[in-house]
Amino acid sequence: MQKTTGLMQSKTMGSVASHIASYAISRGVPLQEILSKLDLDPVQLLAADARLHEETFPKIMNLMAESLPNEAFSLDLAKVTPFSALGFVSSALEFAPTFKEGLEVLVQYQSVLSDRLSFSFESSEVTTRVQLRHPMDALDRGITAELGCALLFRMVEEFYGVACHVQQVSFMHKPLVPLHLYEEYFGVTVLFEQPSNGFLLANEALKSPSRLPSKPLYDYARAHLDRLHKDLEKPEMQSEELQRVYDAICENAALAEYGAPALAQRLNMSLRSLQRIVSRNGAELREMLEDVRLANAKQLLGNSDLTISSIAHMLGYSEERAFRRLFKRWTDQTPSEFRRAAKETA
Repeated sequence: MQKTTGLMQSKTMGSVASHIASYAISRGVPLQEILSKLDLDPVQLLAADARLHEETFPKIMNLMAESLPNEAFSLDLAKVTPFSALGFVSSALEFAPTFKEGLEVLVQYQSVLSDRLSFSFESSEVTTRVQLRHPMDALDRGITAELGCALLFRMVEEFYGVACHVQQVSFMHKPLVPLHLYEEYFGVTVLFEQPSNGFLLANEALKSPSRLPSKPLYDYARAHLDRLHKDLEKPEMQSEELQRVYDAICENAALAEYGAPALAQRLNMSLRSLQRIVSRNGAELREMLEDVRLANAKQLLGNSDLTISSIAHMLGYSEERAFRRLFKRWTDQTPSEFRRAAKETA
């Protein structure tokens, strides 16, 4: 197995997750079940500047889908989620001079929302296609993609009044509720199993001015986003001693060893000393070990020639069922489901 180096789990802005959790609780999903499913403590979920593992969103969406079968809850969430949940991205979008410049804000600062979010727009002679996509989309059958598109649609209508220019909405997945519920929300034709998620709109929408244009507020929001974007581009682990720990984790991982005692032995220190080093650098040892193990699991599952049993062995599990159980907890999918979804996404 190829050694994994410098790879940490990708993160997503956590403020939206807190609103989703609040909505789920209001619909009868117990808070403790949410925290257990997401493997979070309440502080992480409520912290205004938290960045959560990107698997958090498909996990909570799948939990809600189980509790609210046959409901268009992604569209309901888009109706009630405050724009402030998107922080200064929302502010820059609201105060941008024109809709085109608002779209450029989303392109430039897409990683502020989520490390691996892909947002783009492309114009032809008469129309512009706005597209958004995330590698996690397949893990919840497209529910988060629906929320993202529906929330963006609501935002650009309230900020610029461009809904009348939208000609078509598209999603990559299959419809999860009756088609008329989507078309009632968007007011246009909604297509599924398409090459991308997003909208097709007339080019004249790009010139639409903001309903609340403000250059001082726009510049202020952009300056804040520039600082945040710069901070996010910095390596997540700046401490040399923490990087040394991480490198040792990767070296042990190449030998199918993911235990904390073996890691301490490789570093020639006691387990207590190792835990103290990791803690004072603001990290958590178990999470670091699991991050590398999960990254390697996903990499190995991409090789269709490997059986689930052999992958479990290569990841240091004595039993295949232990790997299946933990992978399900990490991603809310079985290894086979993840492999199939990844293949479909590719």
